[in-house]
Amino acid sequence: MNRYLTPLALALCAALPLSAQNPAAPQATHPPPKTKAAPRPPMTEAERALHLTPPGPADTPLVTADTTFEEQDGQVVIEAEHFVRQSRDVIRRWFINGGGHVPATKPDPDPVMVTDASNGMYVEALPDTFVHDHERAVDGANIGIAPGAVAVLHYPVHFTKPGRYYIWTRMRSNDDEDNTFNAGIDDTWPASARCLQFPKLKKVWWWGGVIRDARGPSYPHHRAYLDVPAAGIYTIMYSMREDGSELDKFLLTMDGRMKAPEGAGPTASPFKSGGLAAKQ
Repeated sequence: MNRYLTPLALALCAALPLSAQNPAAPQATHPPPKTKAAPRPPMTEAERALHLTPPGPADTPLVTADTTFEEQDGQVVIEAEHFVRQSRDVIRRWFINGGGHVPATKPDPDPVMVTDASNGMYVEALPDTFVHDHERAVDGANIGIAPGAVAVLHYPVHFTKPGRYYIWTRMRSNDDEDNTFNAGIDDTWPASARCLQFPKLKKVWWWGGVIRDARGPSYPHHRAYLDVPAAGIYTIMYSMREDGSELDKFLLTMDGRMKAPEGAGPTASPFKSGGLAAKQ
């Protein structure tokens, strides 16, 4: 600073930002202030009826009630429509698409599209009232923020090898709000399998193996996995996070270096007990 400047000039110069004192200094950038979104009006009775109307009758499972899948060599592969049962399905429910199964529950903006589906079938969470970003999300109805809260599928698996199993899931997104799931084991929902994240609006079957960062979808994703503490039978579970979600197949593998499967992926694992029901 020039020692011949008057005290007033010194004070004025000191008050200037660094970039004004030295034009070569980098400019500080600050994000624009966030505008607070206007609160939504209370839900009308018509909206409430739309979101909370019970779905149609549940599909009878395609496998017997005593079915257990068999992990082999650190991997198990399961067709989504081969759930043994489903629970917490009063407001939303998984329906089988394909093989003569056409959900009658409405609304359902998507037609049955079994092209390229593994085994020619898949399951979909219905009714589907959360389609576009601007529409109302109702937790516990058309969205299940808490894992395991809404529409839960059950798949018993006999594990011979305990350890960490990485998750690959085959799904399809047809709209803005149908590209996440939650996964768990024995009705526990570890953070490592919450909010399985997939690209939206792909409209093709897609293998994904990551979860959303707890801070939001714009942050880096993390590898999805479940830990099996000891050999034995455990129930792998998938729960709806957004209605309209379509689930085709999933696999658990101890191979953390495994790349995303191609096409329909590996052949489904054998049954340890039970199996396909007589009528499908």
